[in-house]
Amino acid sequence: MVEISCTFLNLGHKQAKSVPFCPLSVWRKKRRGEEGREKSMELRRPVFGRTTLKIIAILTMLCDHIAYIFVDAWENEGLYVGMRILGRVSFPIFCFVLVQGFLSTRDVKKYLARLFIFAFLSEIPFDLAFLRTPFSYDMQNVLFTMLIGLLVLIKMQDYEQEGNLIKKGLVLLVGCAAAIVLNTDYSYFGVILICVFYLMRQNKKLQMFWAMLLIFIYGGREVYAVFALPFCYWYDPQRKEVRLPRYFFYAFYPLHLLILWGIWRIGIVNGI
Repeated sequence: MVEISCTFLNLGHKQAKSVPFCPLSVWRKKRRGEEGREKSMELRRPVFGRTTLKIIAILTMLCDHIAYIFVDAWENEGLYVGMRILGRVSFPIFCFVLVQGFLSTRDVKKYLARLFIFAFLSEIPFDLAFLRTPFSYDMQNVLFTMLIGLLVLIKMQDYEQEGNLIKKGLVLLVGCAAAIVLNTDYSYFGVILICVFYLMRQNKKLQMFWAMLLIFIYGGREVYAVFALPFCYWYDPQRKEVRLPRYFFYAFYPLHLLILWGIWRIGIVNGI
């Protein structure tokens, strides 16, 4: 260790003292300062837990559905367009949360069963709200898209252990084909987006990059879905939050559609 003597004279003219100088200690202090600044930046960075993401998703979805269902009542076109753009935020967050749920669930069969049940329970409310009829094959609700995506993830996880890329690609193609044939909301785009969030889960920056690329390739009004990605990027699985009842988010989907359809129907009957 190199030592350089620094002389300090006190007021009493006592004997000068030699204070050792250590470059290593200076480096350590500098390093501690940098770590402190990094921690400070992390504290200032917004962090979201799964419950917060779900709330953001359902609120933006609600804005979108209000605008869509009551389209004839909007005199302000700018407000209508703004609410539809805001609504694009919801779906990528739902896909991201689905993947996080799949990775953390203790019983994937129960997770699959819940999604299956609520997909069927939501179909009539979906058709009433968007197609004005109790049943139509023209389009199936988004929970069917997510159900297909979850089935694809389950098979991909099996093939991942085998390291078989061909089988993973085939199961993705089958999932996309199923979404197209069943006319599910968001179709093959939703299935691929779910798989992107899953396959790129080890690298958050790559995960967001590929999700953004997919969104831009799909195009149309869905390009505004990129505004959902920062919320997904700042997700922290360790963040502790108040947990809402398990079935709240499942039940919200069909219930809010029924309520919105009921309001629309009352307005039509009364000539509003």
